[in-house]
Amino acid sequence: MNPKHKRILIDICHPAEVHHFRYLYEELSREGWQFLFAAKDKDVTRELLQAYHLPFLIFSTSGRGIVRKLLQLPLELLKFALIVRRFRPSFIISNLSLHSSWISAFSRVVHIAFVDTEDRRLMDYLTVPFADIILTAESYYRRLGVNHHRYSGNHELAYLHPARFHPDANIRHELGLGKNEPFVIVRFIAWKAFHDVGIPRMSDCARIDLIKRIEKYKRVLITSEDKLSDELKSYIFPLPAQRIHHALAFADLYIGEGITMASESATLGVPAVLINGLQMGYCLEAKKHGMIFQFDRLTSDALKTIENLLSEENICTKYQGKFEQFFRGKIDVTEMMAWFFRAYPSSITAMERGKRMGVWINRSSPCRD
Repeated sequence: MNPKHKRILIDICHPAEVHHFRYLYEELSREGWQFLFAAKDKDVTRELLQAYHLPFLIFSTSGRGIVRKLLQLPLELLKFALIVRRFRPSFIISNLSLHSSWISAFSRVVHIAFVDTEDRRLMDYLTVPFADIILTAESYYRRLGVNHHRYSGNHELAYLHPARFHPDANIRHELGLGKNEPFVIVRFIAWKAFHDVGIPRMSDCARIDLIKRIEKYKRVLITSEDKLSDELKSYIFPLPAQRIHHALAFADLYIGEGITMASESATLGVPAVLINGLQMGYCLEAKKHGMIFQFDRLTSDALKTIENLLSEENICTKYQGKFEQFFRGKIDVTEMMAWFFRAYPSSITAMERGKRMGVWINRSSPCRD
């Protein structure tokens, strides 16, 4: 590819997207590619961008509530358009955001979307027609048109694949844990995304009750994008945000409202209890293999499942077989992404043929509409 065309603008609307694309930046920047991360200031996004030394600028904050999100959209579009005009990217990468979809079409910049959320039909109606290529996991159960291609993995495997991520056993010492002391990671979310509207959530009292139940068995560490009650502040994960995956890799169990972290847990071989009713294809896949237990709310059945899992000894060892079945056939997603941009536009032809380097990338995944 012409060096003048090796410029990628990455649209970051959620902290998980920083993880998703950080190794793509490392791979291609060594080969002369230029990057800019244009980010919304949500939760720990800024902290992660700084920790990983990524070239970034903040162009917006994450609005609270649908009305505020809509009111700030015109200004977001203007700011993003100015970024595109100044940086002159040859590619824009996003998770099918409105501003990337519309501004890329207006600016005639190739827009590559990496999508993992099915429950966003209105957003898809407004964005899918403007994406040049849409890439999803095979587990994604909707179809998004002729430009939709699938691969054998998930977003989390872009940064948690064994080729990329090596858990640091020193994390126990950093957390003040004994050598074999069991612990559980708990995640609470803020419920502000478009797809969170109408989904039941835990009250503060329910959250406190949950933590008290867990600590009868094991130490509890909480990570939260929502404001916590005073009773829970002493449980907050005490280390920088970029250390959470190292802790998760050595945890006995994940329990929480966060779908992304439930998938991260399963991808690391740690069983997860997800208290969130959204049906995501990548979580359904992990559920099928017994790595995720999902409940709409904190019901008596959910509490019974949690207590049964907490009472198991050497739980991750017992789940090793299920994890191996779940992980079988999965690819290094960063390797796939780097190949895609290096080979573009020939990579599109390869995807249409359905096979690359012995790894199937196709459009023929089962669909549930």
